[in-house]
Amino acid sequence: MGKDQDRSNRGRVEVTDRFDKDLRYILLWRNSSEKHLTNLEGQNPFIENNCQEINCYITSNRTILNQNVMNFDAIIFNISLLLNWSRWPIHLPKQRSPRQKYVFYGMEASDDHPICNFLVDNFFNWTWSYKFHSDIFTPFIEVKDRSGKVVGPGRSVLWSQNYKTTTDTVANVTKTKAIAWIMDKCEVLSNKMMSVMKLKQALRDHNLYLDIYGCGHLQCPNDDCMKTLRNDYYFYLAFESTVSEDFVSTEVLKAYDNDVVPVVVGGADYIK
Repeated sequence: MGKDQDRSNRGRVEVTDRFDKDLRYILLWRNSSEKHLTNLEGQNPFIENNCQEINCYITSNRTILNQNVMNFDAIIFNISLLLNWSRWPIHLPKQRSPRQKYVFYGMEASDDHPICNFLVDNFFNWTWSYKFHSDIFTPFIEVKDRSGKVVGPGRSVLWSQNYKTTTDTVANVTKTKAIAWIMDKCEVLSNKMMSVMKLKQALRDHNLYLDIYGCGHLQCPNDDCMKTLRNDYYFYLAFESTVSEDFVSTEVLKAYDNDVVPVVVGGADYIK
């Protein structure tokens, strides 16, 4: 093959006969230690999740389309690959097709993992994250009504006003304590702990008590803290791992799943 002919084929999009040409091919660009989105492979994820569009094929195999990543319709890059941008360009695709969509994927809190580099400007076509303004919005949790319809979170949520008083008194019959906090690890000198101790003192002035599990003398019976919450407490102190806009993790589910009211410390607008 001559040099001129070789140059003319560099930007050409080819799809092997093994695959349906009507499919849209998506490549997960990651290194060998990458753990995000590892369960996504093939067309089944789109079918199993009842996606509006199912003519998509996702893979981390860079060689399936004539061993040329330019043949993919979209390439997804995880934020973990971008944190050290000064080294990351050497791991980028060597060529980029003008028709390809580059997608930024990040479920880490943006305040904890900022990408502050002008080289990233205009690099991505779409964003995929927990933030409301993302092109692909994926929250950590969803709120559904009784029919199974998702009502939140979202930029504008219309919460139902037709509430019915619950008759389930069993959930509250054994509760005698005010509020609990379950720590994953001790943070004795942290600002978080100092704030909790101030709250604990303020509650004590009103004969209410904040119990701290996981750091100190209090331990959950049989290591079942969720059962302790469900049986004994009215409120749960839910600290988000970071105070970031739109960041609502599954921490609040410790309360909701156990008939406890969450008192959340975070940076999101919880009305949404």
